[in-house]
Amino acid sequence: MEIKKRFTKRTCRYAGAAIAAAVTTFIGWAGLANADPVACSLNDVTAWQLALNDPEYEQSPDHILEVTAACLGKCPDRPEQPDASRIAGIAAADMGEAERAVQHFQAAGRMRDLMSNFYAIASFAAIGEEASAWRLRDQMVDGWHARLDQHPAVSVSVMPSHNGTIYQVYFTQSDEDTGVKAVWVGVPNGPGWPATLSFSKDPFRLGLKRIRAAEDRTEYRYVDLHRCLGRRALGAIAKRLSVKEFDAAASASLAAYMAHPAQPAAYVSGPLRNCVYPGRLLPGPPS
Repeated sequence: MEIKKRFTKRTCRYAGAAIAAAVTTFIGWAGLANADPVACSLNDVTAWQLALNDPEYEQSPDHILEVTAACLGKCPDRPEQPDASRIAGIAAADMGEAERAVQHFQAAGRMRDLMSNFYAIASFAAIGEEASAWRLRDQMVDGWHARLDQHPAVSVSVMPSHNGTIYQVYFTQSDEDTGVKAVWVGVPNGPGWPATLSFSKDPFRLGLKRIRAAEDRTEYRYVDLHRCLGRRALGAIAKRLSVKEFDAAASASLAAYMAHPAQPAAYVSGPLRNCVYPGRLLPGPPS
């Protein structure tokens, strides 16, 4: 059962990029309809996409990498090339082949999704290309900030700190699943992963709290620190704090984190230790 569950999660990891590639297949094919015949055809790309979800094969990283690399080798100039390169990069990183992962991520060009970028950062760091790793992190954060700044339901403020930059993000509505309405994201100036403090009303935890305390009306807010490899609850607040008070507390906590930020784990062999739940480190607008 555990093996089956692991394979399911692994398959989902590549699903988003595969769907994106399927869309670009038919968009790109319309533009190539009058092009000269080439060795690669639409059938080759379609066969690759079907292989990514073939139930007869275990959707392991080596299978994903094998079929994707074969498609890239035959179809290097197709519109699906960036998405296929991202998929190949993730699979190579899952296999522990950091150098190969970096080659694929470089071939993919500018990547917008968080998962691919976090994988690429870990891969660059694993092969000792620290400058490339943290330059990519800063580009990723800039893109995330720009997208949030353009969203009508999000307000973002940027506050320089001694050891990095703190982004104060406020949402007009709380997330339906987590109750998060505000987050503070700390990005170190030098090497290191981002970290995020969230101030939320988690419905599940609030329910447990009220049952244990036999209270129905008390308003609780949970403070969580999200780091690359996990989340740590800092406490529950049973009273309302002003925005100014919580800003000060969150900024102080993140400033302390950025003085000694989490670094990519030392790479020896096996799969790279990538950040888990990247959407918690750089959250988007609430669902």
